[in-house]
Amino acid sequence: MAAGLKAPLSLLLLLFLSHISPSVGLYEDQIGKFDWVQQYVGIVTHSVFDESTVPRRIVVATSENVLAALATKNGDIVWRQVLESGENGRVEALVGEGQRVTSVAGRMVRTWDTLTAALVHETYLTHTPHPGLLERAVVVGESELVLGEVVAGSVVVTTLDRVSGSPLDHTNVVAPWISTDTKCGSAGKSLVCVELSLSLIFVLLLTAPSPEFVSQPLASVGLEAPEPGSQVLLQNVPGAPDHLIIQVGPGRRLVHLDGNSLHLVRDLGGSQTSAVAGGVLYSLTQVAHVVTLGAVDLETGAEVGEQGLVVELPTHTGQAISLYVHHYQTSDGGSALRALLTCSDHSLHLLSSAGVVWWREEAMARVVSVEGVDLPVDGANINFQDPLPASPDWVSSLVHRVRTQVSQVSHWVSLVMERSDSTFPAPLHTLYRDQLNLRKLLVLATASGKIMGVDSWTGEVVWRIYVSELTPLEGDKLLLYTQRTSAHFPHQPQCVVVGKHRETGEGVLVAFNPNTGEGVGDRGGVMTLGYTIIQALLLHHPDHQYLKPVVLVDDTMKLHVFPAGGESVVLQHKDSIFVHLARPGSTHLTGYTLRFSTPGNLVLREVWRVCVGGGGIVTGVYGKLAWEKVHSPGRVLADRSVLYKYVNPNLAVVTTQGYDHLNKNTLTLYLVDTVSGAVIESVNHKKVSGPIHVVHSENWVVYTFFNDKYRRFEVTSLELFEGLSQANATAFSSLGGRATPPIMERQAYILPVGIQAATHTTTEKGITTKFILFALQTGNVMQMSKWLLDPRRPVTGGPREEGLLPYIPELRLSPHDMITYNHTLPRVSSIFTAPTGLESACVVLVYGLDLFYTRMFPSKMFDVLKDDFDHYLIGGVVLALMAAALTTRKLAQRKALKQAWK
Repeated sequence: MAAGLKAPLSLLLLLFLSHISPSVGLYEDQIGKFDWVQQYVGIVTHSVFDESTVPRRIVVATSENVLAALATKNGDIVWRQVLESGENGRVEALVGEGQRVTSVAGRMVRTWDTLTAALVHETYLTHTPHPGLLERAVVVGESELVLGEVVAGSVVVTTLDRVSGSPLDHTNVVAPWISTDTKCGSAGKSLVCVELSLSLIFVLLLTAPSPEFVSQPLASVGLEAPEPGSQVLLQNVPGAPDHLIIQVGPGRRLVHLDGNSLHLVRDLGGSQTSAVAGGVLYSLTQVAHVVTLGAVDLETGAEVGEQGLVVELPTHTGQAISLYVHHYQTSDGGSALRALLTCSDHSLHLLSSAGVVWWREEAMARVVSVEGVDLPVDGANINFQDPLPASPDWVSSLVHRVRTQVSQVSHWVSLVMERSDSTFPAPLHTLYRDQLNLRKLLVLATASGKIMGVDSWTGEVVWRIYVSELTPLEGDKLLLYTQRTSAHFPHQPQCVVVGKHRETGEGVLVAFNPNTGEGVGDRGGVMTLGYTIIQALLLHHPDHQYLKPVVLVDDTMKLHVFPAGGESVVLQHKDSIFVHLARPGSTHLTGYTLRFSTPGNLVLREVWRVCVGGGGIVTGVYGKLAWEKVHSPGRVLADRSVLYKYVNPNLAVVTTQGYDHLNKNTLTLYLVDTVSGAVIESVNHKKVSGPIHVVHSENWVVYTFFNDKYRRFEVTSLELFEGLSQANATAFSSLGGRATPPIMERQAYILPVGIQAATHTTTEKGITTKFILFALQTGNVMQMSKWLLDPRRPVTGGPREEGLLPYIPELRLSPHDMITYNHTLPRVSSIFTAPTGLESACVVLVYGLDLFYTRMFPSKMFDVLKDDFDHYLIGGVVLALMAAALTTRKLAQRKALKQAWK
């Protein structure tokens, strides 16, 4: 019996073990060791102080289509809801209703629980927005929702049921004076419009049975007749829905709405923003970084000085743009004040009588450009980075060596003295390079004009620069270049940001030291150029101070160089400098040369023009990384022959998108040589749409799109080869010409999810296998080996010696390939990668609404010893072998001596 029972038990145990699959995971103690994540919400546009929960919270809606709750104690995100990216996610109204808040965004009306962030109720409005909409006012009632849509020549007033979303009433109010220049705003249940050409203010009560505009002159509210070109600004007053701030030129007035009429309340000249809480009007004025919150009783107009605040904001903070004030009862029965302040640099501050309670750097939610800067080496480990003379002899070499060692000794002595002197203040945020150069200083340029240096190991902001007039160029781009690295001791590194002026649109340059954040030159390194920039490029050739010049092209096709001394470098290499331009919305790509430039007269001469429209317009030009290295010039085939890569450093991928009545959306890719203007290859896709993401490296191109015909996401891989012989074996030349065009291999694959951003890994020598990084719409970032996207994967079997996998159209996504593991990153805008001193390692920064940093090892850690490497055993074996070798040598010598005496 016992033997009979053992057999079924053994079978059951074997069956159970066969269903257990091996798993690959991340150890708990490794989470956060080499990576970090930072969450943000964006610029606050609406705010509600929630008193129904403990601890207290602030429910905010932001310009990034985010609804979130922030803790009043420390500013941490308690919960966050990322809404749709379109009109249905942009919150137009946020109303607090006890333990719930109601948001109106586009066609969606949602009610949320402030404690759990649960969606209590959702209504889809059947009303279609009017075409040509200029402004929309929203009035949220208990059972109804009133929309006032401003269009040219009229205002459409629609009343909808809040529960079902169906329309109840519809009225068209004719207003022929409304144009695109008319400024309108909502306050309470009314719509207010200012028409400067008539010097009148028009008020429309949206909830009236028969709404009609009522006009009154600007002088009735204390505003003078405007001057030509005066700006008009209408601001809501948080805490007082029936009040409105009207600003015409320098005049700024607080008015009260009573039905269809406006009454002047107070002159707010000199204040930036205002809010009302507990019947008290709070007006904020700011001088430098000191803000003063003045309090005035709204009914009597008497000042309430004891409720005011004077607070000093952190450095590099912009001007205040919005204010939300809240009164609350303290534990001892008194009252206190909280003020939520949003500044022009996109920072968010919570103020109280004690000062700044906390602040959030929400500019990080709009990072536009990233650059990874190598940290300087420690002064004791400079290793003779001071350059040698042009033709060094033994005397100059000896002098250079002695001078360098003396500087190292003096630096070591100064460090010892600083550490021994406790009264000497230690330098803050002193960062030095590690042995493997894994630690980087990430320079982030944001859309608000704020530039920050972030330590890649901790995610801490080391320094900040705020340039109020800096804003991105066309296409929401800020160009960030590293003109000089930290490798050229004793010269300091230098970076430059290229943008445009916020008001005039002229070019703006910001030059700074990336290690310290200090500006280079006058005005903190900020330079207003006085012309509009249409193109900028960083030269590869440095000057005598190892500074790479930046060439700027203005709208008159005139060239400028920064710094001005870099003109000699441009003239020295003018025969090899080519510029290509593609105007936004154009169908042409034009190439220019600097060959005909003379000292003091840098000119562009057109040398080629290519029409790449193909029925569409140019939507993107994608080149290669300038410093990218190609380790292998070819690929060894199964028959031991070599298939050489077509590695053209001047190749660019030009994408065009158009529409025709037969195939609808079309996408065309052109591979263009930007020196000769030759179109190497072109690929056309019909019935596809964006967004288009292109990854261009070495001799291959990977791009993604959405297939409208089959309703799926696809990724296409292109690879160019010269053939079995190499035309440019020593140095590539775009002007040399080829007898035959390159061979293009092409293959398409199916992706199960959409893509938000894509890039490839980069290493120092290019030896490591390339991986493609895809930011998925699910919020994960996936790594995929380039081998899986190889266009030469055989369909019906092929040469197995090359290591090519059989072609399978569907790409499977493995959870093991998600480098973000349990983090979800919404709204990823781009992925930045940078090489390190370790060939197997690559640093990755994913940015968008959130920031995520990690390290990647695409080909595993082939050049690093494992953690469990037994150093003692190997060391003992080496020592034993050395002892054995010495002993054997001694015995052999003795034996040879004895044989010689015989």
